[in-house]
Amino acid sequence: MKKIGWKSRLGWVVVLLFITFVGLTRVKAWGEDWKFSTQSKDGTMYYYDASRVTHASEGVLKFWGKAVLSPEAVKKFVKIDFKLIELHHIVSLIEMNCTERKRRSMWIIFYDKNGVAIENVDTALGESDWEIVTPGSPQEDLLVTLCR
Repeated sequence: MKKIGWKSRLGWVVVLLFITFVGLTRVKAWGEDWKFSTQSKDGTMYYYDASRVTHASEGVLKFWGKAVLSPEAVKKFVKIDFKLIELHHIVSLIEMNCTERKRRSMWIIFYDKNGVAIENVDTALGESDWEIVTPGSPQEDLLVTLCR
């Protein structure tokens, strides 16, 4: 039986780490099925990934949402944080309580127009507060669509 040297093993480890890194940083994940939900008054378009809507608990859905931002919306984000000047869209992991009509973001990822992540925010670490879904908002459109 032929022994594998440490250089060969190290090479395989590097290859596996590279494949894992590329797989984890790709914007387009396997099975994504973005469905249009609504468009806000400023032109921002909202989507949800129909392939990844799950029931987190009784009456609570967990899903990935995407907001493709209008130039007007991008300007608002840039006023808050200048490094978001290249911002194009936001992808968020959201929990929505259908019974109480509340929502919270668990994870938020800001992307540029090339699909490169600019910033990640793990709001679950701080136990993000539940917010009431505002009537007439894009979030209410999502609630009506997903909580049927």
